[in-house]
Amino acid sequence: MNKHHQEILILIKENANTPTQHTFLDRYLGNAHLKYAIDNPTLRLIAKEWMRDHKAMKADGFQKLITSLVKGKSATEKIMAGMLLDLANAEQRSFDLKLFDQWLDHVEGWAEVDTLCTGVYSSFEVLNQWPQWKKQLIKLSKSKNINKRRASLVFLCSPLSKHIDMRLAELAIANIEQLKHEKEILITKAISWLLRSLVRFHKKRVIDYVNENKLTLPAIAVHETLVKIKTGKKNVNYNYLAVT
Repeated sequence: MNKHHQEILILIKENANTPTQHTFLDRYLGNAHLKYAIDNPTLRLIAKEWMRDHKAMKADGFQKLITSLVKGKSATEKIMAGMLLDLANAEQRSFDLKLFDQWLDHVEGWAEVDTLCTGVYSSFEVLNQWPQWKKQLIKLSKSKNINKRRASLVFLCSPLSKHIDMRLAELAIANIEQLKHEKEILITKAISWLLRSLVRFHKKRVIDYVNENKLTLPAIAVHETLVKIKTGKKNVNYNYLAVT
């Protein structure tokens, strides 16, 4: 275990109740990893204060810390890795992005994948390293690992909510096309989230795409996306069949 990982784990344990493995939580979060009884605001405060005290850490040391946390026994440690990524400065974010492919071998379920792959890091670095990230996200969309396939979708959600760049939109549609026939909720809900993220800057493109492909897209994604366009919300008690 990385020495900085040890420091953070001590802080987690000091602020948490007895760690548990709970059937309901396992089903909801999509993994059976150990979970410390600590709420996200407390976990984020630990991350913020630790990063404030280690703002001079270089990229090499930072990536080693993230690698160690992602390989940790608990879901809490893996989620902490994503929280630290959100707080990293430009220097700390300059590690080899191919590490994400390795990190994704150690996460499971929507909570762990999404915390690692969405947020500040992706909103900055996807466009900063576009040729490499485009190649990486296409590769992830074709992986045998469903968690990597989900990552190929959700990694684009934060950038799409911040940038109008058409390259993001085209890659999002391409990865949705690659995965739209899958039935697992880990993928269908990710497609819904990605389409809804496209709405802010690419509303007309989304309307046309969803109406043209509503028979092949996951039903939940069609419903939530069209409702988002109509109401600005994810869900309402009404079934919109089309948007023009």
